[in-house]
Order: sequence, then structure tokens, then C-alpha cells
Amino acid sequence: MFIGVDYYPEQWPESRWPEDIRLMKELGVNVVRLAEFGWQLMEPEEGRFDFSVYDRAIQLLTDHGIKIVLGTPTATPPAWLIQKHPEILPTDENGVQISFGARRHYTVNSKVFREYTKKIVAEMAKHYGQHPDVIGWQTDNEYGHEKSDRSYGEEDRQAFQDWLKQKYETLVRLNKEWGTVFWSQTYTDWAQIPVPRKVLQEHNPSLLLDFDRFCADAYTSYNKLQTDILRAHIRENQFLTHNFVYTDQAINQWDMAEDLDYVAYDNYPVWGGLAEPVSPSAIAHQHDLCRGTKNGKGYWVMEELSGAQGWSKIGYLPRPGHIKLWTYQAISRGAEAIVYFRWRAAHFGTEEFCHGILDHDGIPKRKFREVKEVIDSLKKHGDDWIASKYEAQAAVYYEPENAWAWRIQPQSSAFSHREELLRHYTPAHRLNVATDAVNSRSSLDGYKTVIVPIYFLENPVFTEKLKRYAENGGTVVFSYRSGVKKPNNFVTGQTLPGELSAMTGIQINEYESLQTGQQNKVIGTSGSLNGLESGASVWCDLIDPVTAEVLAEYDGCFYKGTAAVTKNRFGKGTVYYIGTALEEHMLTALYKDIFEEAGADFMETERGTEVVIRGSFLSAMNHSVDSSAELNLPEGTWMDCASEEKVPASIMLDPLGSVLLKKI
Repeated sequence: MFIGVDYYPEQWPESRWPEDIRLMKELGVNVVRLAEFGWQLMEPEEGRFDFSVYDRAIQLLTDHGIKIVLGTPTATPPAWLIQKHPEILPTDENGVQISFGARRHYTVNSKVFREYTKKIVAEMAKHYGQHPDVIGWQTDNEYGHEKSDRSYGEEDRQAFQDWLKQKYETLVRLNKEWGTVFWSQTYTDWAQIPVPRKVLQEHNPSLLLDFDRFCADAYTSYNKLQTDILRAHIRENQFLTHNFVYTDQAINQWDMAEDLDYVAYDNYPVWGGLAEPVSPSAIAHQHDLCRGTKNGKGYWVMEELSGAQGWSKIGYLPRPGHIKLWTYQAISRGAEAIVYFRWRAAHFGTEEFCHGILDHDGIPKRKFREVKEVIDSLKKHGDDWIASKYEAQAAVYYEPENAWAWRIQPQSSAFSHREELLRHYTPAHRLNVATDAVNSRSSLDGYKTVIVPIYFLENPVFTEKLKRYAENGGTVVFSYRSGVKKPNNFVTGQTLPGELSAMTGIQINEYESLQTGQQNKVIGTSGSLNGLESGASVWCDLIDPVTAEVLAEYDGCFYKGTAAVTKNRFGKGTVYYIGTALEEHMLTALYKDIFEEAGADFMETERGTEVVIRGSFLSAMNHSVDSSAELNLPEGTWMDCASEEKVPASIMLDPLGSVLLKKI
């Protein structure tokens, strides 16, 4: 397998390069990513191309057996280009043009920028496309990250109008689909349609959702421009990827991935300003999204955190064991290659406090030793581990358009799309249920349970799949505020939960939005929930059972005694509806029942302990920084892959301990 580093030779004296490469070889590195920010070096002035810096660096690296992944440098258009064509700069929602001075300072809708992109990508591909040790290419860098997913300039407006013409063909149809009769917004000329810059109140929700779709399509088109050029000049066995960031921005990773051989991802469990890492379940879900983006295909982690990170603020210092734990977690869930960010902390520039395997002094220390331990531990069984099959028991729905609809209308100050999605993912992670991320394109065959959190923007294609799945014996779990919106972002005219009513066996005639600090209470009334209590936050759907059984009810406000959680038989299957944001202990108890009844494999472990089984391999990670954890292994004889010694039926994991076992 490939394990490597992100290296920036242009940021260091050339006299240092041999020492860097010597240390990389000592570490066990076999791949390096280069050049994703090197446009100015490769094209110092318009039309004059000079690859000599990277030629020399690549020669040194490959002479020592290290393979290369190259990044196209389009995330950082050079100063000379901006001086000549300032119109390529993006515009924010207030109509202010973003300045040169950082990165991602372009709009993908700029025809001029696309032409310059074609030139630099083509020249780079011609130069390195047949190089025997260049194994792959990364297009650009982190599309849409840092609020660069949307631009609101004049060229964006014209492109948006053209996109709408293609989608709706006539203004009559557009006006109907957007409901423009409201507030006298009817359009009589395509040129009247704005991009959603700042207004005194709020824009039409249908316009906003279509603008997000347009932005996503524009980025997909821009990425395809690059992949088409690359494929015209490179060897067939050089792969194409992009390092995604899954943060609900206006990027459709599934569309873009159709033009890529692999998906890549940048894994930062902690970053500048954070006092501690994000939750283990949040990291795990990101890996599920990566694997799901190419329908279960393995992916690369193109940037794996190796030290404290930050720009003007520095985040939490990863503790001893974190590097190995996060590496094992990634591989457990489908990563086929790990590239650590970065090799060495820079002495200058915006990222000078993004610490790497080596810090500013360039001397190997604790982090170097920890990465070496990881690489050494994977030498014997790493390839077999990544080749083993990941078999998910449960699917968790995630659709970018649903996230965009929630961003447009969160409806409560307490609502966070990411947090509410994780609220329903976390019990599966807590119970070590193998999960996949699915959307409307996915097949549901083979899953024991399909979890559909906050299904606000109902997708008719996916709803029909869910109905067939449940009718044939599957288990579906919905959460509050499901079935509310139609694909054009209109509210359904049916009694809620709209198209889901027959499946869920309920009606929702009233609901209450709870703001930050507000809380109701829920008491379990049936099964393992009986007697359990939980706070109820964010939202309360007042559920009227029709055919459904009540599992829990509210214990506050005028709707005390009203159903809060229900279970319904639908065909041969079962459908749950959870009408509020419950606390983790109650949700975990409920999901344990759901998985048990559905026949999904789960494994109860001490809190903070994550277990993933792939084929004959079992990986276990203790995410606690201060407590050891005892782990009772499944039946069978298990071998520690690092020592190749048999282990007892019960093992202890140190704080932040990670282990890979194989059944023998």
C-alpha cells in the first residue's frame, strides 16, 4: 500500500532536499504529493513554462524509489494573471469582489480562467504524463472549501441564467416551479433573474436551491475540463482524483466523482481554534462518505493530519497515539493510501503554523517515530487489509441537495445539519454497526436497516426505493421534519409527513420549533424504551398515530402525552419515526432494538472504543485519551498483525491504543 507525505520542495533550500528524502526513506515513505500550489513556478509569466524546480525534486525522489502524485495548480492563480484579468476573481454575496492574496481566488464560471486552466493543465500533462514514476494526478485542491463554492458576480449571473434556460426552457415553467407570483417576483425576461446577493429579507427558497445546484454543476464542469485534458496526454495507468472536503458546500461529490478514478479526502480531526478533536463518529462518517461516493470503492486520504494545525489560531496538539489511531480508522473504513500533511512545518506563509511530521527545525522527534511505527506495523498485512471486503449492515442517507435545503431554511437557531445527521449516525457507530453512506442513486439491496435522518427535501426516486425496500422486509428509520419539501423546494400540500405517511403510519398536524436553550421532555412507553427519559430539543413533531405503535411520548407543554416516537409495520418491513432530537442514551437504546430486530450485526464495546471488521481482519481503536478499555473479541482465534502472535479472547487497549488483528 502507499503511505506518503505532502511535500513542498519549493519552500525549502535545494540543499535541504537530499536530507528530507533520506529521512523519508528512513520513515518508509513510498509516495509524495507535489505541486498543487506551484502555478507561479511552472508559468512565471504568461506563456513561458518552466518545470525545472519540480523536475529536479522529482528526479531526487524517484531516484530513491518514491512515487509521485501531482496536483494541478489551479487553486492558486498567480499574481500576473489576476493583474491582467481581475475579472476572474470571485464575488461574495454582498457584491464585493474577493481580493488576490490567499487561495481559491477564482470563479469557475469565468471563461477567461477556464482558458488559462486549459493551458497550464495541458502543459503540465504533456510534461509529466508519460513519466514512469508519476502514478496519479489530483485536480486542483479542495474544491469549494473556505466558502469558495459560491460566487455572485456578473459572469456568474449570466452563467446562472444560461443554466436556468437549459433546465426550464421557458419562463412560464420557471415562474411556476419557483412560485414567483409570491411577492410579485414573476420574471418576464431571463436577464431579470438575479444571483442571490444580499437582500433586506430572504430570497425565494426555490431560487436559492437552484443556485446551489448551478454552483455544483459549474464545479463538476470545471473538474471535467481538467480531467478531459489530463486523459488526452497521460498514460492510462496514471489515476485521476480530487481531494474532497465534505462540509455541505455547493459541491456534488457524486457527480464529480464520475470523472475520477478514485476519490480522495483531506482528514483533519482537529484544526485551528478547536480545543479537542471532533467526535470519532464524525470522522467515521466522513470516511463512509468517501467510500460511498464511488459506490464502495476504496479512496485515498491525500492529507492526513500529523501535527497541530492552524493559520492565525493553532488547534489541539494530537496526543501520542492519535496519528496511528486516525490512520487505522481511515484504513478500516476504506482508505487504500495515506498521505500525511505535511512533511515539515513551513517557515513562512499563511500555513506556517500547520505543523507536520517534522516541525520548523526539521529534526525527527515524537511524531516522526509514531508515523514510523504506523508504517512498520502495516508492512506485513497492510495490502491484505485494504483488499479485504467491507460489508455494511446499515445505510445512512446523505444527499447534498437535502443539506442545501436545510442551509437555506434551518427553521431553528438550535439546528445544525451536520449535528443532526450525526445524532442518528452516532448510535450505529457506538454499537459498531458497519455503515455505508447512500443517496438517491444507491441500491438498498443487502442492508438490514436504512437510516434516513432529517429527510427534509423529499426525493421521489429515493422514496420509491424506500417503499419497495420496506415492503420487502427492510427496516427504515426516519427522523423529525421528514417529507416536508418537494424537489423544487415547495412545501408539500399533503398532511405531513407527506409521501411518507403510509410508510410511517402517522400524521403530523402540528409541530413546534425549539430554539437554542429550549427543551421538552420525552418518556419511553414501550419495549426497551419503557421508563427511559430524555430531553427533546431542536424540534417537536406532534405525532398522531394512524396504524403505528407508540414507543415514546412527550411529557411537557400542552401536547404532553402526544406521541414522539413510533413504529409501524409496512408490507413485510418496519418503519420508525423519531419526531424530535433525543439524547444519545435514549437513541442508542432505540437503535439497539432496531438493529437487533432487523438482524444487523452489532458489537457493544466500552464507550470510545471503535471496532471495524473487514473480512478476516478486525481493527480496534480506543478514542479515549485517558482511559484504557477492555475488548472482548468475537469467537475465534485472533493474531496481532504487528507481532504475528496469538492474542487472548479479551484484550486491553491503552488510551488512544490501536490494534489490527487477523482471524486465523
